[in-house]
Amino acid sequence: MKRIYTLLVCAIFCLGLYAADSSQANKDAAQEKKDKYTFGDFFDALDLPTVLGAGFTPNGIESATFNSAMRLGWRHHKNYGTFVYITYDTHSNSYDSLYISGSNVCKGEVWYNEIGMSVGYRLPLVKDIRKFYENPYFHPWDFYMSIQPGISIATVKNMELYYPSLDDMISGAPLNTVMYDMQDVDHVVPTLRFSAGVEWFIFPNFGVFAEASYAQHLMPTIIEQAAINKGEIKNPSGPITISVGLSLFFN
Repeated sequence: MKRIYTLLVCAIFCLGLYAADSSQANKDAAQEKKDKYTFGDFFDALDLPTVLGAGFTPNGIESATFNSAMRLGWRHHKNYGTFVYITYDTHSNSYDSLYISGSNVCKGEVWYNEIGMSVGYRLPLVKDIRKFYENPYFHPWDFYMSIQPGISIATVKNMELYYPSLDDMISGAPLNTVMYDMQDVDHVVPTLRFSAGVEWFIFPNFGVFAEASYAQHLMPTIIEQAAINKGEIKNPSGPITISVGLSLFFN
């Protein structure tokens, strides 16, 4: 009987050790699974901001403008830390008394399409930032800064003679009247944009932000080159814009 009790005690002790090892193994497996970055984590970190704003060019050779932009972003953490954006921005300006190279139009409108990739960092606006980084938590406010290399495509119109086609001749269109056609003249320059803003999360997956930015043209645009040739400016610059936007997340 004593031997049976001894065997039972040993069996219970062995089962306890096995259960403890299994529990620790399960914890380790769960922690490993949690630490593993999945496609779902990447998808949840995607951001789809839409931006509207207004701006002006400091050198004064172009009019004020309204801009709109679409972005696709990824954030390491939703409201703090590093982020990356791919941006497509468009705006238009008018100009006057500038003779554009490759064009015989000296007054009109120029359209800008800008494409770039920005890298930046979000700083949480909390009372104790050291304590926040020790134990991060969701908070509604953050401040961010970014730098964005890219390109700007300036498009102006060039007036060209219009030559009637065979269909025009058949239709009886008047052929003795001088007619003109407007053709696009494109010019691409590298840019570097600096941005800073404040963001407010109304809900965990929806926020609004206000942003100020400046885009430096690293080479003169087609409009700036005309102004340089005329002696109105010496160096290229770029627009200063004030914008507001919405931050939208999948989760």
